[in-house]
Amino acid sequence: MRLKLKLFVVCVFILLITHLISLSCIASDGKWIIKYRVENLKTRQLVLEKDFQTGVNNTYFQIFAGDEYNITITINIPVTVSYAILTLATNLERASSLDRYWELRSESYPVVDYNPSQTHIKFSQVKGTFTVSLYGKVPTGITEQKISGIVLHRPVKYVSVELKGPNNELLDSIVLDVIDAKIDEYQNLLRQKEDALQEFKKSGVARGYIKLFENVINQAKINAGQGFVDIAINLLNQLTLEEPPKEHVPSLVENLFIPTVAGLSAVTIGIGIMLLRVRGKLSYVLHVVEDQIKDLEGLILRASKIDKTISLSLENINNKLKSLVGV
Repeated sequence: MRLKLKLFVVCVFILLITHLISLSCIASDGKWIIKYRVENLKTRQLVLEKDFQTGVNNTYFQIFAGDEYNITITINIPVTVSYAILTLATNLERASSLDRYWELRSESYPVVDYNPSQTHIKFSQVKGTFTVSLYGKVPTGITEQKISGIVLHRPVKYVSVELKGPNNELLDSIVLDVIDAKIDEYQNLLRQKEDALQEFKKSGVARGYIKLFENVINQAKINAGQGFVDIAINLLNQLTLEEPPKEHVPSLVENLFIPTVAGLSAVTIGIGIMLLRVRGKLSYVLHVVEDQIKDLEGLILRASKIDKTISLSLENINNKLKSLVGV
């Protein structure tokens, strides 16, 4: 009899644990954090808003490392578990203009040992909605990596908020896409050049010029993806948007495109020299330079179909890059 009772208790316990696990495993698809909005603390501008119930998903401005924001969060608690305590924590730094992280919007909701100056707040798992505002600063420099005097810039997916269950299991989170001023400059310049490229395709610009334009843009994307945003910006700045050669006037190609090729050539040599300076620190440096050589060889082949002078100029530069890496 006692054995049956013990088995019954164990079965009930397993069912209870399974039920709690099923509740705690609701992931970041809007089942816990059902909506949030981000405002810039300094400008008061609405940066982004997401509402998983209505489908609203709008981004109005970029989020920058070093800037301060107000994130207003609404959490849906699907079921009451009287003994369960949930924790909402932030990885943001303290905002310079405020003495607290949190401000309760649902004042009647049962919070536990509430201290707005702490990086977390705890509240009982009671069915309903809980809304709170978070004030904080995205850490400066999280988009940068400094290696031997060279600064790499990469966008970061920054976990700003985490909602955790009674056993410290992750229930939901808010991840922000963070950039810096250099990345923003590159992205704006890239959009400008890509828009111009589309206009070129519609307006009868010489096909050879369009192809070279595309290849320079692609090369800039490769560099930006590796963190060399300054190089990507320099590459895009070489692309002239004024009076590109038309398909029916091939004689203008050399006069109009040689300045662009000259600028690209100087930047390409700079890439090789700069990367070789950190040869001992970056294991992938030689691979990057070799990729630059291969891409330049592709440009040489395409340029040869437009003008031999441009092709020879690019080939001389390619040979200099090869000598730098000993190819």
